[in-house]
Amino acid sequence: MHIFISGATGRNGRLILAEALSRNHTVTVLARDPSSLTPHPNLTIIKGTPTSLQDVQTALSTPTLPSAILTTINQRRVSENPFAALSPDTPTDLLTSTAKILLSAIANTNFTGHPSPKIVVNSLFGARESMDNMAWPLRFVLTHSTMKIAIKDHNNMDELIRQSGLPFVFARPARLTEGPAEAVRIWPDNGQGCGWNPAISRASLAEWMIKAAEANEWDGRSPVLTK
Repeated sequence: MHIFISGATGRNGRLILAEALSRNHTVTVLARDPSSLTPHPNLTIIKGTPTSLQDVQTALSTPTLPSAILTTINQRRVSENPFAALSPDTPTDLLTSTAKILLSAIANTNFTGHPSPKIVVNSLFGARESMDNMAWPLRFVLTHSTMKIAIKDHNNMDELIRQSGLPFVFARPARLTEGPAEAVRIWPDNGQGCGWNPAISRASLAEWMIKAAEANEWDGRSPVLTK
């Protein structure tokens, strides 16, 4: 399978890229600084950004059309704290605007004779209907901190991709931790039953997203993921 990964230089993106390559997929990525990624025979690195329509169109057709597109773009913050302020160069609608560019690039690319690409998104627990089943302290924090900006952006991106008519999967991981990949527990799209403070490792998320790209079991779904 050939995969295009948008956001491959981020923390989750690097793990997803490594997982895809370990499973013998070919991968194209965009990178502002191509030297920041380790070369690999199955990896094509395009110098560019997901905010450029031309760069994304180039990535979609180099070296071949993708069967799946994995997007791991996230809003940059002034520190690793998820509640920190956004970086000055990060727009509040980064996910929505890059989704619009991605969908336009797909529409401008000739997929005749090739299945439409599946979009697999690194979303989060708290997006859309999953917010209702978060424990109230977590829900309060998410809706009364800078995280509310990310939630709004995720929800808007989610709606755009759903309306596109393309096959999709939204992965909604709980609190992200470091550590090795473990078995993933998969909950309904609304997250009902997953507990008050669930977590999942970034490596587990990466492995699950590649599996979701490979198979059709989760197409059209947005499951909440925990360990």
